[in-house]
Amino acid sequence: MQDSEPKNFREALESNESKDWLKAMNEEILSLEKNQTWKLVSLPKNQRVVGNKWVFKKKEGIPGVKAQRYKARLVAKGFT
Repeated sequence: MQDSEPKNFREALESNESKDWLKAMNEEILSLEKNQTWKLVSLPKNQRVVGNKWVFKKKEGIPGVKAQRYKARLVAKGFT
């Protein structure tokens, strides 16, 4: 697989950079918990779940100063 940005969770796990993508996903989950953005609750009866998906981006670093960064964002599918 080419070293490009994954389009979904499976591609991120199957990529050569899977460790970097997993680290980025863990950082995103910790950030959401720290900022109390959401909490896990039981689904009330007759309610639908809002779907979500991972969005992956590589952030270019400054050569010789900063390394390339891997960013993962968990976003809600607001259209559901």
